Amino acid sequence: MAQEYAGPGRGFRTGPAAATLPALHATRAASARAPPRGWPAPRPGPYLPAVNADAPTPEPRPRGADDPAGPLGRIAIVLHRPQDLVNVALVVRAMKNMGLRRLRLVEPEEFDEHRIDGIAHGTSDLVERIEFFPSLEEAVADAVRVVGTTARRRTSPQEWRTPEEAAPELVRRVVEAGGGEGTAVAVVFGPEDRGLANRQLDLCHELLCIPTNPEHPSLNLAHAALLVFYELRRAADRQVGLPSRDLSAGKDETAPPATAGEVETFFGVWEEALTRIGFFHHVDPEPKMRTFRTLFQRARLDRRELQLLEAAAWEIVHYERRLRIRLEEAVRREGGGSDGAEGRGGEPSADAG
Repeated sequence: MAQEYAGPGRGFRTGPAAATLPALHATRAASARAPPRGWPAPRPGPYLPAVNADAPTPEPRPRGADDPAGPLGRIAIVLHRPQDLVNVALVVRAMKNMGLRRLRLVEPEEFDEHRIDGIAHGTSDLVERIEFFPSLEEAVADAVRVVGTTARRRTSPQEWRTPEEAAPELVRRVVEAGGGEGTAVAVVFGPEDRGLANRQLDLCHELLCIPTNPEHPSLNLAHAALLVFYELRRAADRQVGLPSRDLSAGKDETAPPATAGEVETFFGVWEEALTRIGFFHHVDPEPKMRTFRTLFQRARLDRRELQLLEAAAWEIVHYERRLRIRLEEAVRREGGGSDGAEGRGGEPSADAG
């Protein structure tokens, strides 16, 4: 028997199957369709015709069949007695980030789907599918493999591994199990204050333990969940391939590559700019320019990038010329009169030996 969450402050109701939020919203939706008090009832008319009224209702597809999440769609995440709503919301967000879709809550201390959606934006589809159970035994009853998480190793000879070690085999089990609405793997996380007790760990076939600082090994629930989810996604991507973001540098592929002539023109301007600022003062420029050639050619600059660098080099050249002209004018203004005096008084006389 599963338990239906009746809402904040109203506890749970026992039912024959796991309750989902769409079922909880059914009565709310019925009342929401009624007009506010004092407003006229909506007038039925031909402007709201029935569409395909005689068409047969399609059979509901079992959850997990052709799931775009791939093998991750048949992995259930189980939170046993979570205490903080914020942690639940952060786990929901981590699941959405990593492509997991099935969350089960066992006796949560608080639950508010609106607050969760406010904390974990864009996860309403996942929140609506959350299932509620009165016990951990029922939450994992349909799972072929139950994996517990713990911050410490137990003295009993129970199999335990790191998430990185366990993820490939867990994903392989899901792939081998094929499609269907069952749960191939259930990953269980315990309460924030004490984790899973021995009685709950006894229900698990293996344990995951995240390597951490032995002086402070315990992780926040959401942090531990994200690390596990990340390894599951990595393993699923390696085995079956998953949609992924483009993490390239974002180079503009529309800009044509620079030609050899354009590159040589740039190097000419670049060398002139460096010469103007004294970079090659008392130094042979050839070895330095050879290093610059290697550096810029390694970058594989396109035409737009090369033009940008060339414009900067030209600006250095022009700035040095403008500065030199201003300095020469300043010297001429300040020393014009003294230059004449020096010329008259400073010229050696014809009688000088």
